[in-house]
Amino acid sequence: MKELAGRLSALDPEASETLKVIAYFDKLVDGRVGPDGMLRGAAVLCGAPMGHHGIEQDQGPRFTADGTALPPGPSSGWPSAASGDGEIVWLERQGPAHANDAMVLERLAIALSITTMRLDTLAPTRRAIEVLLSGDSSAEERNSAAARLSLGNHSVTYAIAVPASERLTTSLAHAMVATPHGIVRAVLAPGDSPPALRAGIGVAARSPEELQGSWRAALAALRLADEDHPVVRASDLGVLLALADAADTSSALHPDVALLGVVVAGPWTERMLRALADGASQRALAIAAGVHHSTMGIRLQKLPELLGYDPLTPSGRTRLDVTLMLHKLATVRFDGSP
Repeated sequence: MKELAGRLSALDPEASETLKVIAYFDKLVDGRVGPDGMLRGAAVLCGAPMGHHGIEQDQGPRFTADGTALPPGPSSGWPSAASGDGEIVWLERQGPAHANDAMVLERLAIALSITTMRLDTLAPTRRAIEVLLSGDSSAEERNSAAARLSLGNHSVTYAIAVPASERLTTSLAHAMVATPHGIVRAVLAPGDSPPALRAGIGVAARSPEELQGSWRAALAALRLADEDHPVVRASDLGVLLALADAADTSSALHPDVALLGVVVAGPWTERMLRALADGASQRALAIAAGVHHSTMGIRLQKLPELLGYDPLTPSGRTRLDVTLMLHKLATVRFDGSP
């Protein structure tokens, strides 16, 4: 234990405290200390209990300031730092924080990421998924990645997009993928059952070459998911999927979408406009907004001027419906709450 987690006094006494913390964890990494040893060492260094768990866990291992194991516990309410693929490290200090607590958390998170990467037997699997979903991969690279994942040339596979914060309910192959809309978890599945409570499910792919298109469709579907429709299948979008592709390749917002962004900054919300597009009555809209129906009537009278068209006509409802979709595609990001 002393060798794995020597105290600061064993380091260069002339170094600054920050450099001592960095050097401390560098020694643990160089010594190929395991995750529990890292955590014990950090707890000893801080003189306070520390814990560590993955994003798919509610609780994780914890160690006291003398390196003794504690029962698994939650990270909520304690200073924490992100480590690796959605993992969390935290410090359970009672009383005021010490000067180097933030630095210890940061260096522990980095050290655990390096250690996890060394022990990660699934890294080739994640790399194969990235190759299959990338638009830059060659046919040879795709075929090699498909072989690694045992995807047959004629088997059906679905690319599924899941917010990074969502817990998976399956052990299917998955990887974190950087997209223009934020970090998303990519899952490859033989069927279209959702692997999480919120998901965008791509179209069926029957060859490695089709998986990149399935992934684009999955990302569009996920951006259209919301509390009322947490799972969206690209196959249900039909021609709207082509519209989503066209919007993604456009360099400018359509004027209808730009105007909608102004409207939802006022008394109208996207949810209320969605209800209007779905045919909700004036009374139902008033109840949802918490206003008198006459007040809602005045708002409805002003809406055509704000939108540039009348959303109460059949063509206006269709136009509003499509504009709401394009607005979501343009504004939803996955580094916050969608």
